[in-house]
Amino acid sequence: MEKSIAQSMKISAEALVETEDVKDIFLIENGKEKKVGSTTEKVKFVRINGREAIERVQTLNSGIIGNRKSITVMEKATCKPISFTDYVNGSQLVKAEYSDGEVHIAIKDNEKTIKLNEYYVDTFSVELILRVLPLKPGFSLQMNGFNAILESEVDIHIQVVEEEYIKRGFEEFVDAWKVKTYFGEIFQYYWIDPVNKELLKQSSQIGDGLILEFRRE
Repeated sequence: MEKSIAQSMKISAEALVETEDVKDIFLIENGKEKKVGSTTEKVKFVRINGREAIERVQTLNSGIIGNRKSITVMEKATCKPISFTDYVNGSQLVKAEYSDGEVHIAIKDNEKTIKLNEYYVDTFSVELILRVLPLKPGFSLQMNGFNAILESEVDIHIQVVEEEYIKRGFEEFVDAWKVKTYFGEIFQYYWIDPVNKELLKQSSQIGDGLILEFRRE
């Protein structure tokens, strides 16, 4: 992969705070939406082998798209990945542990170690990283990512699209940056509250005329 532009930018998650969040999941087909589940997120500070870190636990519950829990851990000062663990229906599917220049992956009974470039992020930490970037009109950023589930490196491209006034909480609306984020050829939209460092909404097209959306109600 080419050298990441993010290498020249110091990215730190020091501005994040410990939070708990709940969002509803909607499946939107040709403009008609249906609630299909909910997701919870807990962000807390932890200490891993003497390093100050941030742990994000996301739990998804849906009778249609399944039940899943993902745990992402990264360094607080640098956003450097430490580990990623993914559970499906209560059983561990993937465990990835990062060290300098490589990642050790365990998928069920299979284990392997993959060499990586010097600078990279775990793709599942992007939803945290977006909250601490200096977002503004015209902002864009290229990063090298690694997806442990796919066992492959992924080019990540982040681009601010526009500012939108959207719901933050009950009867509370705020200005948020709508950010288009490519993971290889696939992209998602995220709405980031720059003041409170929160992810308010995310949306992705998963089929022809079919959109999956996570948002606060």
